[in-house]
Amino acid sequence: MKKLAFLMAVMMMFTLLLAGCNGTTTSSAPQDSSKPAENSGEVNQPANTDDPYANIDLSKEETVVMYVTATEPNAIKEVMEAANEKIKAAINTTIDLYFIPSSERATKYPLVMAGGDAVDLIYTANYCYYKEQVEKAGFKELDEEFRNTYMPQTMATLPESAWKETLINGKVYMVPRSTAAIFPDRGPVVNMEIAEKYGYTADKITSYEDFRNLLLAIGKNEVSNGMYAFYASQSYNLNQIAMIFENNLINNQASDYVYYSQLTDPKFENPFFLYSSEIYKDYALDMAELASAGVWPSDAISNTNSISTLFQNSQSATTYQNYYNGITWIEATREKGIKCELFDIYPEGYRALRDSFVGDGMAIPSFSEKPERAAVALDFIKNDLETYMLLAGGFEGRHYVYDSATNTISNGPEAGDYTFDGWAWGIRHKDFPWPKTEDERINAANKHLNETQLKDEEWPYWGFTFDYAPVNAEWAVISALVTENQASFNLGQFGANTEAEWDGFVQKLKDAGLDKYMEEWNKQRSEFLANN
Repeated sequence: MKKLAFLMAVMMMFTLLLAGCNGTTTSSAPQDSSKPAENSGEVNQPANTDDPYANIDLSKEETVVMYVTATEPNAIKEVMEAANEKIKAAINTTIDLYFIPSSERATKYPLVMAGGDAVDLIYTANYCYYKEQVEKAGFKELDEEFRNTYMPQTMATLPESAWKETLINGKVYMVPRSTAAIFPDRGPVVNMEIAEKYGYTADKITSYEDFRNLLLAIGKNEVSNGMYAFYASQSYNLNQIAMIFENNLINNQASDYVYYSQLTDPKFENPFFLYSSEIYKDYALDMAELASAGVWPSDAISNTNSISTLFQNSQSATTYQNYYNGITWIEATREKGIKCELFDIYPEGYRALRDSFVGDGMAIPSFSEKPERAAVALDFIKNDLETYMLLAGGFEGRHYVYDSATNTISNGPEAGDYTFDGWAWGIRHKDFPWPKTEDERINAANKHLNETQLKDEEWPYWGFTFDYAPVNAEWAVISALVTENQASFNLGQFGANTEAEWDGFVQKLKDAGLDKYMEEWNKQRSEFLANN
């Protein structure tokens, strides 16, 4: 009997050892009360962390090809080698990661999605071709059975409201990041040595008008030194600062072009088509004036460089950043010897809306030959905190310093080679750490945004997605017209003819069926409000 008991004990120990060796676990970091609001919506029960992929055959080693749109970090090769060791050990998979520079997104993203080369995962968002690619059958539909089978941890983490925000015609085609508890709002970053040269100290930059006047004061005066006031491009321009934020415009799904103005319509009852509005006309005229003053080069439309890089290279006197991961970028820039400040220039009464879950995410192209393994890989890197932190921030102690007590990060000695959250927006972990800073101006801006943030219940359109089917023909022409003209308006390319060009543009939109489009849009909006 003693011998039998001994043998049973040995077998139990052996079983436990096997479970420990084969298990894939996720980890979490402590939450801090100073972090932004948690995800809204009811969250499912946690997944079985012993081995969430126990029922999936991962015996064959696979390589998943993943594309993101961002500037490639200097240390990416070393980081990916370390990350792939963890990923391979957990799910017998490695990831080949490729970068599409944000400044080249408009040209290179469609080429990547045209097929021909292997692509298994690709970054997408409401501003980054989500709806456009779904309309072209570019992304695989991710039905609930597929997600439950190959993405069990993500399904256990994301609230139902997150999936609702991704719906197009009732179907899911992207996997959103695991938190929307951030603000997408941005502010201008200014090289203060240049600003002070023209009489602008930090206390004199408190509004968009102040910032605009600074740009005009600099004008062409620094061009002989190789610097423009704001070195714009198709991807990096003043669209957000000068129009979206200045007018507190809010939109539920950025690619449908319909907005509300919180300042004049705080209950969001009067949607309008952005490009035919007086707000857009005034913005276009403003950009034409700045372009004529030489604030950016006349060939800016062909510029493919990131304005953040141009700023750090002293080729642009200003740029813009957000108030969360922009903190680490600003501190790294200061370490390069550039005296810079990030400003809160929001108008009085400004209220931010939390970012949509579809503000960042990942999709599986419809031509991927290994969608199941791609889904498992995405599920793992989104939910295993150690792997996520490596991908998002590089090596702890070198590229970033983590404070577990407050779930915050600060720059490490080599932060310039790997900015925390510089590219991994589409895979954000649910316990995303907030960058820590002693910068009073940035902390005050975040405090301002937090205190005035719109509550989820104040925004009635979470989950509303427009069904384009009834106006497909009209939408095809309208979206093509916007794509054809928006870069020229953003960069003031029409000069003195801007108003006439805008009038002609609006007439073309109307001829294409804009009134029918808006009638259908408002009809669906009313139906949504009546049923929710």
